[in-house]
Order: sequence, then C-alpha cells, then structure tokens
Amino acid sequence: MMLGHLFAFVAASVVTAVMAENTWKMTPVRSIQARVQSDPPVWDADNNVWVAVFKTGTNTFNEKYVASLDTVNTASVEGALMYVQSEGIDQAIVPGCSRKSNMSYVWFYDITIVQPTYGIAEYGSNTAIYPEYCQFVAMDNGMCTPTAGTTLPKECLQYFGGNGQPNIGPCVGGENRLDNPKAPYDNNVWFSFPNSCFTKPFGAKSDACRAQLKGGLCPLGVVPDGVACTFSYNLLGYVNIDDLVGITSMTSSAGEKYPNRYAFCQDGGIEYSSQTGQSLPFWENPTDRSANTARSQKMIQYYGTQVADPVKGANMKAFPDVATLAATNPPCYVNSPLCSSAKFGCRRKLLAQLCEVCTVEASDCIKRPAGTPSFPALEKATRSSSGGSSGSSTASGSDQNDAAQSMAHVGVLLLVALALCA
Repeated sequence: MMLGHLFAFVAASVVTAVMAENTWKMTPVRSIQARVQSDPPVWDADNNVWVAVFKTGTNTFNEKYVASLDTVNTASVEGALMYVQSEGIDQAIVPGCSRKSNMSYVWFYDITIVQPTYGIAEYGSNTAIYPEYCQFVAMDNGMCTPTAGTTLPKECLQYFGGNGQPNIGPCVGGENRLDNPKAPYDNNVWFSFPNSCFTKPFGAKSDACRAQLKGGLCPLGVVPDGVACTFSYNLLGYVNIDDLVGITSMTSSAGEKYPNRYAFCQDGGIEYSSQTGQSLPFWENPTDRSANTARSQKMIQYYGTQVADPVKGANMKAFPDVATLAATNPPCYVNSPLCSSAKFGCRRKLLAQLCEVCTVEASDCIKRPAGTPSFPALEKATRSSSGGSSGSSTASGSDQNDAAQSMAHVGVLLLVALALCA
C-alpha cells in the first residue's frame, strides 16, 4: 500500500514539476533591426506585407515570407553599416565592380520576440550576454555556420538538445560587435534568428527537416508565445545603398546620372579604397567612432525622408521613436533576472530595445519596484547523458529530447520512492 501511495506521489510530483517549469513566460518585446541584402524586398499587395523574392525557393507566399528571416543574422539599425563598411566596399580588396556579396540594400525589420523559457533559464544570469537574449550564433546560407567541416557550434545544438546539450529551443541570440578595426561602431549589435531546418543550407532544406527542426519563426499574423514560435516580423521598408551614399546623384562621364554602383565603378569611380585612402564623402573617416555614429544617423534620417516621399516611400513605415518603444515594451526587470536584481535597474536602448544594466542612478534606468516579486527561479533544461559540446549537423528531433527530459524527471523521483520503500 505504501508503495502505491509513493508512486502516486511521484506521478503528482512529475506533473507539479513540469507545471512549475512552464509557469513563467517572457513578456513580448518589440525590436527594430536591420539586415544587409543583395535584393530589395517586394510588396505583396494581397497580404499587405513586404516579402523576399530570391532566384530560387520563393515561389509561394509562405516561401517568400519565411525567406526574409530564415536562419539569418541581423544587426542593430545603428550598427548595420559596419558590415558594409568593413567587408563590402573596399575596392582594394573586393574584386570587380560589385560590393562583396552584391550588398545593395538595407532592410528594416519590426520584430516581436518571446524567448523560450529554457533559454532565459540558461542564459538569463550570464553577464556576458544581453539580458533577454541567448548566445549569438553565426549563420550563413540559411544554417548555423559550422565551426569546422560539418561540426556545428554547441549553441546551435542547444536549439534541439543535440549531442548532450540542453534543449532550450530556438532562442534568439545577441552580442556586441563594437570593435571592428575597419569600422568601429559603438552601437553595433548582431542577432541570430534560428528558423526551421537550421542545420542545412537553403538548397538542402526539405519539408521533413523543417518539420523536425521547427525553428522559431511564427506564421504571418501569429504572435510568438515562446513555445509554438519565438519571433515574428514585418518589414518596415528598406534603403538602396547606392542612393544612400550618393552614387545615384552623381553625374557620369557621359553626362548622365549613375544607375548603380557597378556603373559608377566601371566609369572609374571609387566608393572606398584602403590602398589609396580615396572614398566617397559618405564613407570618410571610417575608423572614427564619432564619424560612424553620424553615418548611422544619416541613414536613419535618409530613411525617414524616403518614407515621407509618396513615390519612393510607398508602403513603407517610419521608425518608431526609441522613447516610445521603451515606454510600450516591458521594463527589463520583467524578463531578466539580472535586471530584476540590479541595484540601479536597467534601461532599454537603441531601436533594437536592448536591456542594459545601469551602473549609476539615471532617469532612464528602471528598477524593480519595492514589493514587486523578485524574478522566479527557473529550472534549466536537462542535459542528456551523451555529454560533449559540439556535434555534426545530423540531429534528432526536439520532441524526442522533450520526452527524454520528462523521463529523466520521472526516473529521479522513482529512485527516491524506491529508496523510501527499502
């Protein structure tokens, strides 16, 4: 009889433990971010949204919608030009007359994020990572960038609990990229957005793989909840880099306006050259932080002017004000254990709405009010017995990992019950 009661206690404890783990959920955060692309987005009049149209893989509306944020890295708007400046424009290094990877446009995203609870449990107290975010993962061609050969970084394996890593789910990552020697931008932050089949490149993603490794992107119109999906987006608009830097306003040797950077280069024009120091006025003083901050502001102002133009800005939306975003987003202490316990509180900064722990009293620093419950203790996702910190791109499904974790809880409680019966 005692054994029966103990097993009933075990079953009830398992249910209670699972409920406790999943009681807390992150409050949604709105974040404005940017991504450099080779093509402009296309306006879909049927759905009233901007979507991606690439050479392959974007035939249906869903494919076009997914392709815009399909396991990619983004940047803070205020730091987006770092990538263009450091890798794309140097004609002493990049061969031909196109920028590296044909960088031609900067897209602007309005993103809502709700991280998986296990992600906050894993990284929420890590002072090396932005509050509300997980570890950044480099992503190329629609997949996590391998560290060597086909070996994926451990942080990528954590999206599904591969090779002994915790199964935290498709958690958005974020990290500073402030000190590039060619283009130091004080407000440059990069983000990683894992979507379905993040272990394979665009051309190799099958429906089966996408179903097995579901990723974090919500269907259009669905709000993320941290469980079914972890991020949603709408494109606000974009800028043409050639327009922004002034190329299309310049007159060619034939007396006509340049249509693009390629024609400008073919006519002997130099956008930037580290070898000669020659550059367009827009790119002057590339290693000066203040100049780079001003450069970002020029882009933000240029976009605002473009949005106001009924032709060039058709269907585009303006950036929201940073202060307005901060006022409508939750205080940082709501989603972050670090900010919940911070002596001087935290502030939200940039269009990306990142939380920053304050080191002194300040008007924009918000502390957890007295009497407000402290941040709950979240249980971390369990590790499987295989151990290790990296693995190949071959992966088992996340549902299997969830089951394994539940069985682990059951096993521990059963051992306790048996010991009490002995």
